Amino acid sequence: MPAPDSGAVDNLAVLHALAEPRRIELLRLLTDEQQCTRDLVTATGMAQPLVSHHLRVLRQALLVDSTVCANLRVYRVRADTLRVLGSRLGEMAARAAVTSGLEPC
Repeated sequence: MPAPDSGAVDNLAVLHALAEPRRIELLRLLTDEQQCTRDLVTATGMAQPLVSHHLRVLRQALLVDSTVCANLRVYRVRADTLRVLGSRLGEMAARAAVTSGLEPC
């Protein structure tokens, strides 16, 4: 899948996806290695339909993508989306650093 341009990454969708602890756990597992649904079910103890649901949310937010390999769907993290989010948060932090030191009145 091609890298998203920064305009394609929806901050709200990404933050919504990251607000769920089980999706963070899946993302953490996929950061270390590409895995299929079955492996993620085993690693997390979640039911397969729940893992599939969370993977769908992560995929819609462009945080993971997948490919079919030997009849298995293998998931991996989209580092490009994380970089876009990190860059946007870094820009916000830089602007906030300037304004947070100002007196409110």
